Amino acid sequence: MIEELLKKSSLKNTKQRHIILSVIESAKEPITAEEIFKTLVMDDHKINLSTVYRTLHVLTEKNVLLKILKGDGTASYELNELSHSHYITCSKCNNSILIENCPLKDLNESISRKTGFKVTGHSLQFTGICAECLKKQKNKNKEE
Repeated sequence: MIEELLKKSSLKNTKQRHIILSVIESAKEPITAEEIFKTLVMDDHKINLSTVYRTLHVLTEKNVLLKILKGDGTASYELNELSHSHYITCSKCNNSILIENCPLKDLNESISRKTGFKVTGHSLQFTGICAECLKKQKNKNKEE
């Protein structure tokens, strides 16, 4: 899978790229640069945090990765596969929940027909306040 993504983007399969992409691939949800770095350190890989950031930047620019911005401004990354995911992130606690189906399939097809472009990816970010934070906020308002 990793080799195919890199080859399709005309990138060499370097040791650093492979290791970083392996960490992202094994993550259950989008992962931040710091979380990637911590995993690499725990696994005794000798990669600097700056190398992680540079690699993520290149892989995002080449559409190997999708960059997802959270409500607090931090970025997390996931593989740019045909079966991608969307999340809604709480702007209070930063908890993220997976949205089961991509809501943009019809829009992608419409844009392709109207523009002649082949849509190869998109980024959609939902933010809000989760049920738990709303409950806490409601309880706090009652106390005041």
